[in-house]
Amino acid sequence: MSPIGHLQYGWWFAHWGDFGRRERAIIALAGAGPDLDGLSLLAGGDAFHRYHHILFHNVGAIAAVLVLTGAFLWRKPRAWALTVFAFGMHVVEDYVTVGWNQYPWQPLSASTVNLADLLPNWVVQGAFQYTAMAFIVAMTVWIYMRHKRSPLEIISPALDRLIVNYAVLPWKNRCPACGKRAHFRCDHCGRNCCASHSRVGSHLQVSCGECSALVIALRLAL
Repeated sequence: MSPIGHLQYGWWFAHWGDFGRRERAIIALAGAGPDLDGLSLLAGGDAFHRYHHILFHNVGAIAAVLVLTGAFLWRKPRAWALTVFAFGMHVVEDYVTVGWNQYPWQPLSASTVNLADLLPNWVVQGAFQYTAMAFIVAMTVWIYMRHKRSPLEIISPALDRLIVNYAVLPWKNRCPACGKRAHFRCDHCGRNCCASHSRVGSHLQVSCGECSALVIALRLAL
């Protein structure tokens, strides 16, 4: 499973409680955290095969995350627990969806596990992986429908609104000024508008034609 897929699982876990944006981001990013060992690719193919799915995909790394995140989240034990859970579940998700040898017990043991040794590889990397991907895409859509946010919130709430609205709004909304499909929603008045009758500001704030004119008029008056 890709780091994005793991992050989406972390995003799902981040909604197992009433958390703020900071806690949601930490939990979601922890879901993708073990794949940081994939950066070993920058040192060449040999380093990648030596460290990816090994360096951070084990109980030793989970224990380290338990200690490190505790320094920031000890006053929020549920968020702390879910951060460690998201990191650890990454290893479980890989076991279920990747037919590679893994070393989850390091540094305590060098023994390997591989679900493809027990089941046909097409079941693991085919049926299980595609099922897991379909499930988490459905959960991401459900979270958006319920909470009106996506994992893009981790980068910027304004970017999240801009990108998601661009994809979602046109299905049911049209611009009142011209009748074209509305890809944007004004952050000032809430009016839906098309690209021709909207403006995206420097801070990704969307203004409809009327609000843009009002803002310009106010600036000129001042």
